[in-house]
Amino acid sequence: MTVETKSFRRDRLDLRAALFDTSVLVLAGLALVAGAACWWIAGPDAVADSLYKDVFMFLDLAPKMAIAFFVAALVTALVPRAFIAKWLGEKAGFKGVALATGIGAVTPGGPMISFPLVSSLSKAGASRSTVIAYLTSWETLGFQRILIWEIPLLGIEYTVMRFIGSLPLPFVAALVADYLPRNEEEKRLIAVAQAKEEDNAKDPQAKS
Repeated sequence: MTVETKSFRRDRLDLRAALFDTSVLVLAGLALVAGAACWWIAGPDAVADSLYKDVFMFLDLAPKMAIAFFVAALVTALVPRAFIAKWLGEKAGFKGVALATGIGAVTPGGPMISFPLVSSLSKAGASRSTVIAYLTSWETLGFQRILIWEIPLLGIEYTVMRFIGSLPLPFVAALVADYLPRNEEEKRLIAVAQAKEEDNAKDPQAKS
């Protein structure tokens, strides 16, 4: 007879919740609607051709995504949670937003690098405002895009004006995100993170 531990049952429930959360269900619904519309307008051959291309796109992206998530997991495993909470957590304030903005600006590569990293940092204790600041900075202030595309095509003057005009955006986005309502799960995670931080303050040897 197989005996299930509480940890195993919790992990299985977490996996089930991740596979069937709201975003997955919404995307699945949109895919079904789009598939039905494609079948109705262009016929079954168009749907089959689309599925054929999707399979090859998945085979092309899956290894890259797996490596990116592996690297992101290693980063969050190597960096102590107490460090992330201190510099990017709820109590980091403007310091955390400024640091996230700088990290986002220098993060190389496309979304397969940045999104797994920011997802892991969020789960490790980074606050909502720092996560939003990171993403906004990566999208608007990325140095790699500036060096490869903007300076060669637009020139120094327009690039500098565009960069200066975009510089406040991560801070504005972080401020707006900080005042938006939080769902119950996010409140629970914040409470857990704050409890761990208080425990670490009482017992420094407990820091991970």
